[in-house]
Amino acid sequence: MKNTIPEYLILLIQSLSKAEKRYFRLYTNLQSGEKSYLVLFNLIDNGTSPKMLYDSYCRLQEKKSFDMAAKHLYRVIMDCLIHLRKNNDVQSHIFNYIIRADILFERELFDEAFSQLDKAEKLAVTHENDPLQLLIRRTELKYLSALEFKGISERELVNKQMKINEVMKYTRNTNLHLQLYNILGHRIIYKGHARSEKQKEHLNDLVLSELNLIANSSYKGFEAKKLHLLFQATYYLNTGNYKSAIRFYQELLALFESNKHLIQNPPIYYLSAIRGVLDSLQTAGLYAEIPYFIRYLKQIEQGDYATEFIQEIRVYIYLYEQSCYLNTGNFAAAEKLYQTDEEDLSKKIELLRPETQLKLYLSTAILSLSTGNLARSRKSMKKIFSSGKLFYPLPSYKTARLINLLIQAEQGNYDFFESEITSIKRNIRYERQTYRTEKLLFRFVSAYPLPSYQNARDKVWRQYQKEIESIRQDKYEKQLLKTFDILSWIESKITGNSFADILAQNQETKE
Repeated sequence: MKNTIPEYLILLIQSLSKAEKRYFRLYTNLQSGEKSYLVLFNLIDNGTSPKMLYDSYCRLQEKKSFDMAAKHLYRVIMDCLIHLRKNNDVQSHIFNYIIRADILFERELFDEAFSQLDKAEKLAVTHENDPLQLLIRRTELKYLSALEFKGISERELVNKQMKINEVMKYTRNTNLHLQLYNILGHRIIYKGHARSEKQKEHLNDLVLSELNLIANSSYKGFEAKKLHLLFQATYYLNTGNYKSAIRFYQELLALFESNKHLIQNPPIYYLSAIRGVLDSLQTAGLYAEIPYFIRYLKQIEQGDYATEFIQEIRVYIYLYEQSCYLNTGNFAAAEKLYQTDEEDLSKKIELLRPETQLKLYLSTAILSLSTGNLARSRKSMKKIFSSGKLFYPLPSYKTARLINLLIQAEQGNYDFFESEITSIKRNIRYERQTYRTEKLLFRFVSAYPLPSYQNARDKVWRQYQKEIESIRQDKYEKQLLKTFDILSWIESKITGNSFADILAQNQETKE
């Protein structure tokens, strides 16, 4: 007998939505016989720790196999989820028509079989499901061949074969769009946003391929247009052209709004469009526009999706709202939001993607640094740096190291700077005329402790002021500054002016 439970079973139960849990309980009520697996489900659902599960289970179910209960519980949950998917998923409905057609054809009910295929094809065309369209049309030809093409002319047969070729061409076109978009996304996730013209040029191969694909394609369906707009918007956001990025994202949102029946479940690409607009506005510093688009996220939050997906949405809402407060100097509102939402968000943090987890910890560290709560900022940073390799490859990890330099400076840990700065330079592949904000930050923390006399500080500020103003005009530096306005922090520390007031003044200047 095993005394441990598979981690994937715990995560699966934690990811269930309220509707899925309700259906699971209704389903189990219809089952006869012993239901020891239901005891195990309740223990996990109530938050029993993995270490305590076995002992808790044995106290309630004497002489019952813990390992067998876990295996059966997994099978029952998966059966429930599959059954729910069949009821709600368009693809499952199409498959059901195809299966019915096969059953009818085997029983030589040919007219009814073709009728079921016709229903399947209409549904597949409506939802632009090219792979299933291909399967349906091939199945139709298989039936016709088995009937020795009775009642069909050669021209009609050729037309049906040409339709298959068209679907294959469309599918290939969509796949090429998807490949380019995925490669672009991978580069952004693991290499970060372009911070120079040289780095922008590294994307030229993808841009040229995408433009060539659009120019030589006659397929203008929803899927191809969606991926084209996603690619262009993501590219412009990555390379600092925020006005164009917002324009493409808004076109994409309009496309989704006019084709709601084609939005996936969960709506991953729709979510990408909304987040793209929000990221563009955030990077451009247009915080007054952000609440309007946050409402799109709140609408998704009300949907009946997996707990894991809903939890991601809630964190996105929190992070964008928090960014508005932090970057405009409204620290009181930021602290209130933290006190209201933080406990609920961190409770299921293991369900979040690594990048989302990292951003949540980093947001807390930034809030704490901004409000002078160094103990809490150290605690958040400890969670980031004690994660092993989980966060290390992500771009936000590099940002966390920069913020940590400021925290260490505030604590007076000056011996920490030299080795850490050398390490950061090595890891970001420090290049000439690149990463201007980082260069300034390194110089700033290396000058600690700062002069205590105001005259001396004024002299230091004159050395920094012109460079800070120049960096603010550099579109490639905005990606780092959207997370934390390092330039305003440096100004606050040197001049002695309130950090919150400087942020608020900068926002008024933009407006």
